[in-house]
This record gives sequence, structure tokens and C-alpha cells, in this order.
Amino acid sequence: MQIFLNQNTNQEENKALKCANFFIDYILEEKEIFFENANFYLFLKTNFSESYIRKALQFPADVTKESIYEYFKKDGFWVIVCKVNGTISVYRDLSGICSGYYFNNQNEIHIATNVHKIAKNKAKDLNKTSVYQLLYFDFLWDGQTIYKDINQPKIGSKLVFNNDFKITINTCHQPDINEKENQLSDKENIEKLRHEIVTAHKNYVNEKNVVFLSGGIDSVAMLIALNDLTSKEKIINHSFKVKGTLQDETGYAQSIANHLENELLIVERDFSKEINEEFFKQEIIKMNNPYSGMWIFGNQITNKDNTTYFAGQDTRLHTPSLNKLDTIAFNMFLVSNKGLKPLFYIIDLCLLPFKGFFNLILKHTNTTNKLFLGLRRALYTFNTKSYINLVYFKVDRALIASYNLPLDYFNTIKKQYKFSLKNVTDKRTLYNKIVSLKWIEQYVNDMRYMIDMVNSQGAKLAMPFYDMDLAKFSATIPFDLSVKTMKGKAQFSDTTSTINKYVLREALVDKIDKKTYFRSKAVSRTGHLIFKQGLDTILKDILIDDINNDSSLVKDYNLEKFISKFLNNQEDWEMDDDKYLLKVYYLVCVIVYKNELNK
Repeated sequence: MQIFLNQNTNQEENKALKCANFFIDYILEEKEIFFENANFYLFLKTNFSESYIRKALQFPADVTKESIYEYFKKDGFWVIVCKVNGTISVYRDLSGICSGYYFNNQNEIHIATNVHKIAKNKAKDLNKTSVYQLLYFDFLWDGQTIYKDINQPKIGSKLVFNNDFKITINTCHQPDINEKENQLSDKENIEKLRHEIVTAHKNYVNEKNVVFLSGGIDSVAMLIALNDLTSKEKIINHSFKVKGTLQDETGYAQSIANHLENELLIVERDFSKEINEEFFKQEIIKMNNPYSGMWIFGNQITNKDNTTYFAGQDTRLHTPSLNKLDTIAFNMFLVSNKGLKPLFYIIDLCLLPFKGFFNLILKHTNTTNKLFLGLRRALYTFNTKSYINLVYFKVDRALIASYNLPLDYFNTIKKQYKFSLKNVTDKRTLYNKIVSLKWIEQYVNDMRYMIDMVNSQGAKLAMPFYDMDLAKFSATIPFDLSVKTMKGKAQFSDTTSTINKYVLREALVDKIDKKTYFRSKAVSRTGHLIFKQGLDTILKDILIDDINNDSSLVKDYNLEKFISKFLNNQEDWEMDDDKYLLKVYYLVCVIVYKNELNK
């Protein structure tokens, strides 16, 4: 979607829509909607099914701004231009599923669903703070862009311009998940969780429904929800593996697909035959968040009508991901609230020299040794706020320094990670607070790359676990039930292990297969393999070109030390290199964006 509102009165009326004292030009991508009635023009992007959209707009005389909001507040980015008074209203859904961006001055407003399409004409430079934010933390905040003068309406926004293009209303409803534990029994919670998951899928069901089926419990939950809602012939599953991986999940996907008698397509990706520099740049410029995982799915997405793809990223509200140290830290928080805060403060002060020692080692080694990192985390368990910032948000000066990234912007950026323990009295509200902040940091980025990846191919994507009603209920499940564990199988082996997500497994128990039911949470780490299969060479070429340029971004941002390991590496990348490689990848994407501005 691109909408140009211009007060150039010399423009001929037959070249654009006329409204008040300005003209409107627009370009829609596939599956985006233009609608007009006597009162307003509507420009809409949503991933809901075609039948759901038709129901919303089938009675033009009855469609109001308020009814549009009620229909699309769970999934949509839309612009309404009032014909009567010329006001321009911009809305974004409550979960942040859809993104939009805008530039405005006294003569024009430019609104688009792809930030680079505005930046090409309106941005003169990158936003340095945003670029460092991306390199430090791998995320941009909700409302943040890498360009100066380009803005993003935040989650749940209502942004209103008058016909002189001045902002008169700018409100948002960012997630504030402060629910208390409910009083339902374990059985009632499990049954209601299943109901809420299925309901979250309902408005996305199409004539054809494609599940990105990893074989993990979340993607299996999507498949089971769709089997509750529609017939088997309308469901197909795609499962992916990267050539050479030692962490193949497709066997689990095959197991559940066979169990439910659903069709499954297994795709093995070999990037050595697919990516070149020109294609890389072409695809990156389509993405508001160019996360490297996009390459795994890309060539399997088609823009057939009445088709929805389903992706299973999760808020973790119904299945909090806590390891043993996290559990200790949460319990220590409860203990400290029982009059022991002064004692915990003194203990934390006494541990400062040990923290400094561990931080110094990490800074100079970038070690991935699990024992070392576990001991370091343990030192922070007496200070809940520091522990959460370190573990959940990676506000970690030593870790960032270990990548040889300059720290000039660290103190400025860390101020955004505002985490308050005020009025937090139990583990459930503590975890809900974490999710509220993660939602506008990591979660919106997860949404962006998946939505962009599918939408850029002219298709639709559903991410039902970000449904706000589902999230709000999940946030009330008693914490002890939500973290309950059971005996199962460890990740990619048959070794007996303690596994989590009990409540979700039980919610699916009538349709899940035994192999998946007992499988531990596991993520196939394949970033390094994509680099080994050709991405490495492409990124090196772009970096070398930048360094040899008079306006080098690498030099301007003092990143020579950061990229030296990458440029000088002569060996195969390993799994432990994935986090560093992701940062290099993001840097190269930013260089591509900068170069596009200068064309």
C-alpha cells in the first residue's frame, strides 16, 4: 500500500481522487483493498480471510469508521479519508500484526506498508540510534524505524491529520498485560485454552490453509485448531529443513501429519543454488524486518486466491519458558518481597566484584560455554530487575562489547528497556510484565518478518497466537499450572528428559500424536548453514564495497573491529556463530538500505 496525499492544487483532478483541499494518489499491493462510499475512502491491509472481509464491507450504506475499527482491530492497517471534512485517520491493530509507516509535512503525507518505499523519496539519512539498536539487540522497537523523519504508528494507534496535514490525535494502546490468575480448575483452564486457540484461528480459515509445520508443539496446535474448524482437504502442511542440518524436525512434522491424515510437503533448502547478490538486495528491500529466517520459507509461497498461511510464533503466556535459574530468580523475587529486600541488596553489592570478573571474561572472549554463562546468570538472581534485563532483554554491556561493537549508544538505548516491579507481587504478574515489554520489542519484529515475507509474495499470513483475546486469557492461567512439567524426550533424541508446556499438550491431547506429545521444545538452528551455502560470500562482497566507498557506513559507525572476524574467517561457520552472524547480516541489510537512498 502506498498513499500520497498532496496539496498541490496545480494537479489535474482526473489524475487523482479529490478530497477537501488535497488530492489522493494510491497504489495497492495484491490482497489490499480500496473501498469507497458516500462518506469516506478506505485503504485496507489485513490477513483475515476473503469471506470475513466481504462480510465487513457487503453493506456499503451501513459501513462506518467505527464498524471498520471493530472488524479489523485484531488484524489490520488502514487509512480512512473523510470526504466531508478531509480528515485522514490512520489505524493499526491492537496486536501489531500489520505495520504501516508515514512521512508528513505541510504539503504532503506519504503512507505506506513498506518503510523503504517512503524512505526512497523522503528520507535523507539513517537514524543512527535505530541502527545501533538493531545491531545491539537484533530488534527495533515498535514505532521505531531506521530512517530519520519516517515514523511508524504504534500498536493500537489512532492517528488523525486534519485537512491541513497537521496531527490532531495521536493515541495508541500498547499491550499492558496485567491480568491476575483465574480461579478455574486445571481441567477448566485446559479446556478453555483449547477453545481460545481455536477461536483465534477462526477468522483466518480460507478455502486453502497452509501450515508452516515445524513439528514443534506450537505449529502442531495450529494444525489441530484448523482440523477442528475445517475439512482435511482444505489443509496442507509445509515443513522445511536446510541441507546439512544435524537438527532435522521434519520427522516430527511427518508424525503429526500422518496421525491426522493431513497432506505434508517436506522441502529441503540448498541456498548455494538460490541466492546471488542482486536477488539478495531485491528481496531485502521488500522487508521491514529482513530477519535471516525469511530465506528458509521464501520460494514456497504463492499468491493464490483464498489461501492463508499459518505461522506459530507464540507469546509464551500460557507456557512460560523458564529454566532452573529462571525459576530460582522468580522465587527469590517472592522471598525478597517478604521483608528481605535490604538483605538481598547487600548480597547483590557483595557479588559486584564477581560480576565484574565474569563480565570481563565475556567481553574479551565472547564465550558460549554453558557452564560459564550459567554461573554468570546465577550472580544476578538476588536482583530481579537486573536478572530480567540481562536474561530476557539482553541489556548486557559485556555481551555487546564481546562482539566488538562500539558502545557509544548503549546508555542511550538501554533507557528504552524500562521495566518496573511496582505492584508486582507474584510470579504470574511478573511474567506478564515481561511479556508486555517483549511484545513491543521482539514480538513485533517476529510479526514483521513473517508477515512481510508472505505479503511480499501477494499472499496472507495468520499468526493466531498473537490474538489479544487469547493472550489475555493465557495471562490468567495459574502460573504453577502454566510451568508444570512432565517426562518426555529431549529435543532431537530419544533420551528421557523433563519437558515443559504441559498445559498446551493436555489441551491438544485428543488429536496429538504420541511422538509430538512427548517431544521437548527444540529449535533447529540453521543460520550458519545459510552462510556456508553462499550467503557468506554475498555479504562479504557488499561489506568490502562499502569499506572502499568514500561514504562507508562501516567506517562512519566505527564497525571495522566488529566485521574483521567475519571478513578474515577462513573456516566453516558453526552453530555457536549464529548470533554473531545475525548481527553481521543485519548490518549488511542496513548498508543495502542506505545505498538505496543514494541511488
